Amino acid sequence: MNTLRYLLLLFLFIPAIIFGQPPVKSVRNNKTAATLPQDPAVRTGKLANGFTYYIRHNEEPKNRVIMYLVNKAGSVLEDEDQRGLAHFMEHMNFNGTKHFPKNELVNYLQKSGIRFGADLNAYTSFDETVYQLPIPSNNPELLKGGLKIMRDWASEATLDPAEIDKERGVVLEEKRLGKGAGERMQQVYWPVLLANSRYARRIPIGLDTVLNNFKPSAIARFYKDWYRPDLQALIVVGDINVNNMEAAIKQ
Repeated sequence: MNTLRYLLLLFLFIPAIIFGQPPVKSVRNNKTAATLPQDPAVRTGKLANGFTYYIRHNEEPKNRVIMYLVNKAGSVLEDEDQRGLAHFMEHMNFNGTKHFPKNELVNYLQKSGIRFGADLNAYTSFDETVYQLPIPSNNPELLKGGLKIMRDWASEATLDPAEIDKERGVVLEEKRLGKGAGERMQQVYWPVLLANSRYARRIPIGLDTVLNNFKPSAIARFYKDWYRPDLQALIVVGDINVNNMEAAIKQ
């Protein structure tokens, strides 16, 4: 560990040694840092419940739009019995919601020409979980369906215990595929880089012991606690009418 600390410090001072540049400074001490100005073409708003939206018209590609549901909630918020469940929750939103039970969501979208994985996708990190849905924008029914999917992901997941048990193997296989020398090195250097903070103990993929044995109530608790309107935003970018989209989101 002392050797690793030495190498990290050496890495920070290499620019000064070779190029005569000062070492990397903390952003916290950079008084010249300015707030990034917002694109004036982006329509923003916040609903009474705290839900935020961002809409931007973009001509290319023609007749296409991408919707993103952003949840300001990730693995760092997990309780000890939920380690890995922020990511597991992402999976469960594709395995049954109020308007799309079981696998009907994937079937519905594939019939519309949207490919799971290549187009429809999501990811979970320490601080956020983001869902991506690209759909044709020249089909009013698909646009309406896209917003319905966003609403279901935000607050209407069914979390069927049978579907949870089916998904355990999928997530565990994803975790297995991530094992190797790189993963073993992460276990050593992340506690150093992250100063033994909570981030070092909340790697999004989680623990086998939790993924194999957690009760449905544990993931339901995470969903209820953190999938909240005041922690969520909808981003819509594409070949759409901004006024019409804003009205549909509010509705």
